[in-house]
Amino acid sequence: MWVTKVFQDLTLEELYEIYRVRSAVFVEEQQIVYADPDENDKHALHLFEINNGVITAYARIFKDGDHVTFGRVLTAAAVRGTGKGKELLQHILAIVKNEFADAEIEIDAQSHAVGYYQNGGFTVASEPFIEAGIDHIKMTYPK
Repeated sequence: MWVTKVFQDLTLEELYEIYRVRSAVFVEEQQIVYADPDENDKHALHLFEINNGVITAYARIFKDGDHVTFGRVLTAAAVRGTGKGKELLQHILAIVKNEFADAEIEIDAQSHAVGYYQNGGFTVASEPFIEAGIDHIKMTYPK
């Protein structure tokens, strides 16, 4: 079941599961050392698929200055390669269209995920740069 909630509406169990799965993917699997959670969680829309209390896909979406961005995009190891990532991106774009209709979308994508975002309609908008010790590339989505 896909769910979209603002921070204040998350249950304690949902919040715990969001932080657990983000830690599992970004800290344990990718070994990224970064501040998580951060202040963006408080004003983001949290999109996730949850089954039997376990989150299998997640992203947070929020306004950042004059554009909309999203991040912490993940699929749990158990659903990778099933098309869940493509489904997640489709849900992200639908939410942005509904909630932030006229805003431009700009993201900082991990370099290894550039093809994933290009397949979803994004274009590269910068040279590679380092963020949280990982190669990233700024990407945009056409209005």
